[in-house]
Amino acid sequence: KFISEAMKGEPYLAVHCRRTDFLKVRTRTTPDAESIVEQVNSFLKEQGLKRVFIATDSPQDIADAAKRTIQGEVFLLTTLPGLTQHFSHPGQKAAVEMWIAARAAFFVGTQESRFTSHIQLERSWLGKPKESSEQEFCKELELEKGKRKRCISPAYRHASRKGSQHRQYWE
Repeated sequence: KFISEAMKGEPYLAVHCRRTDFLKVRTRTTPDAESIVEQVNSFLKEQGLKRVFIATDSPQDIADAAKRTIQGEVFLLTTLPGLTQHFSHPGQKAAVEMWIAARAAFFVGTQESRFTSHIQLERSWLGKPKESSEQEFCKELELEKGKRKRCISPAYRHASRKGSQHRQYWE
């Protein structure tokens, strides 16, 4: 229902921005909020998309930066109180965010994040092309020969084929 109503049935970008502990323990790979929104704008432009869904554990920095700077419509579960009031456990929010992110036209995750790796794996079970799931946020937006540098996830995060045990995902 969220996808059909908020995204109006159109393709969208989904991103996972891990914050909290990663800001302290993953300082070499975790970008700041401004770098994230700069990269999101780059992905939106490259993919020709107008909407972005952001899954994050950020208290507020990502939401604030996104609303100010992202050149497209921004959606977070926390901005939809009618939906989030039904969650009695934080894991429910996480499960819904994963479900929405897995169904996006294009996904960008956080380096070294298990949450991101589960979304990438789910996307492969859904039959999404690896190229639409493998990119992760770089520490900073860097250009090489006028093009954005790509930070790519490890290959093991993507199933090489759709297994019959996952038939319910792709039929």
